[in-house]
Amino acid sequence: MLLAAAVLAVGAVSCQKERQHETPASVALYTHPGKAVKAASGTIGVTVSATVDGWKAESKADWITVAPAEGSGFTKGVREVILTYTENTTGAQRSGDVVFSAGAQSETYTLTQEAK
Repeated sequence: MLLAAAVLAVGAVSCQKERQHETPASVALYTHPGKAVKAASGTIGVTVSATVDGWKAESKADWITVAPAEGSGFTKGVREVILTYTENTTGAQRSGDVVFSAGAQSETYTLTQEAK
């Protein structure tokens, strides 16, 4: 009986250790949107932390591009993603989103640009 209890205890500890190594897919932004960028074209860096390989960064605005290129299969860890934006010639302030996603979890960075 004592031997059976010991085997069950070891099995329970083994299962707990396996569960501790499972990391859910997540992505977090360390750079949060600040004040609006100038109307001229330029770049801004966004620091991202992801727990899994293959997370994505996708621009939802045609005037913002992401580097490294969207869909390039980013690796887990902390890295800087560069957002490049074109000159704002619309005559009005504008905002555009870049969505960072890992699995079902996502974070949105909203870039606001002043009018010219």
